[in-house]
Amino acid sequence: MGQFRQTVALTGEKTARVRMLVDTGATFSIISEPLAQTIGIKLHKRPYTTTLADGRRMKASYGTVLFSIVGREAPGTLLVGGVDEPILGMEILEILGLTVDPRWRRLRKSRTFVVRA
Repeated sequence: MGQFRQTVALTGEKTARVRMLVDTGATFSIISEPLAQTIGIKLHKRPYTTTLADGRRMKASYGTVLFSIVGREAPGTLLVGGVDEPILGMEILEILGLTVDPRWRRLRKSRTFVVRA
């Protein structure tokens, strides 16, 4: 499957619209430290260790932000670490009921999305 990017609104203390690489091999979404500071994400004190696709292990900070994608929004986990490009992982896509359409290189709604209060 080819690569594609999706515009996502990330909200911490502030909101930023970010072009993120959709990565079907990534569980969590991840952004750089400067972008996290711009958005004002409240990070947990304890770092999270994750394994990258090439087998390297990386320590990252993490927090929760509000993701807004194709008219749907929900809070999700966001890792903050040394990445060259923001990555959109599968966890938030599952939460939002979105799936990857590899033919058209876009996100599709895979189910009805209802938030109950």
